[in-house]
Amino acid sequence: MVLYPDLTNTGCLVRNLALSLPRRYLTIYLDNYFTSVPLFSELRAYNFGAVGTTRPHKLFPPDLSTIKNRFAKKLEWNTLLATVVQDTLCLAWQDNSIVLALSNIYTVDKAEDFRAKERRRPAKTSTNGRIVREVFGNLSIKELPIPCFIDDYNQNMGGVDLANQYREGYETHRTTYRNWWPLFYWLIDIACINGYRLYQLHTKQERPLTHLQFRIELYCKLLGYSEKAKLQSLRVGLGGKRVFNSDLQHLHYWEKRTTRGTCAWCLYKQRCEKVLGKAIKGRANRSMGGCVFCDVSLCKEGECWMRFHSPHVDY
Repeated sequence: MVLYPDLTNTGCLVRNLALSLPRRYLTIYLDNYFTSVPLFSELRAYNFGAVGTTRPHKLFPPDLSTIKNRFAKKLEWNTLLATVVQDTLCLAWQDNSIVLALSNIYTVDKAEDFRAKERRRPAKTSTNGRIVREVFGNLSIKELPIPCFIDDYNQNMGGVDLANQYREGYETHRTTYRNWWPLFYWLIDIACINGYRLYQLHTKQERPLTHLQFRIELYCKLLGYSEKAKLQSLRVGLGGKRVFNSDLQHLHYWEKRTTRGTCAWCLYKQRCEKVLGKAIKGRANRSMGGCVFCDVSLCKEGECWMRFHSPHVDY
């Protein structure tokens, strides 16, 4: 990992991971373990937006830190204080308690920087619940204006936790003694979860599939593809010399062979039926002759000769 003097080790990790993404102009949501003013300034320089709660640190305005420590229970709900440091907006917002946050893409000085959201009155036992309960009065639910960056943070934060919840419900992991198998199972799980999240974003169905229904549909599609792949493999296994056109018909002729062999076309049909899950009756026919040019046994009577040499082979 490449280290930078102005960033902490965790900040360097976030920077390197962000630069490894296939495109820019994305918004990254972080919790207070990773955030800092130098990191957000660095991400902004590379065209990445960043939003997150933060802890007091070297470049964070000390006045905002003092407000959190000394006035956490004295400010009115929705009090918002902000200042800009190195193109990064540093904020202190009063909710149940004072929230310290950073953003390099949001502003808070215009009316459109706030959004009306329906919120529930906190319980009496909630930390500093008295501050917020005064706003609700006798109402249990009320539409209140909150900063857009807070609402977006609440909606988009916790993606890793959500992915873990999805993965825990329908995990593909199996007990294994090979150290690379767990990584393989994890990749399968993440691919399925990402597929489901994309489905949720782009589906136009009135009643979208649940996670379980999506998984079942996915497995059916994959198993169906596996079936077609096996049939295609059997078709390829018939050989490349079997197809002929009108100019090469004289090369293919039936001749008696020294030993009896299994008819190539009968065996092909039987294997296809096995892949399709159909009941197999008896063994494939055996023949004393076959095609000299293709060097395979084929039944002298029936459709085996014609179907084997046809350029269009049905599954």
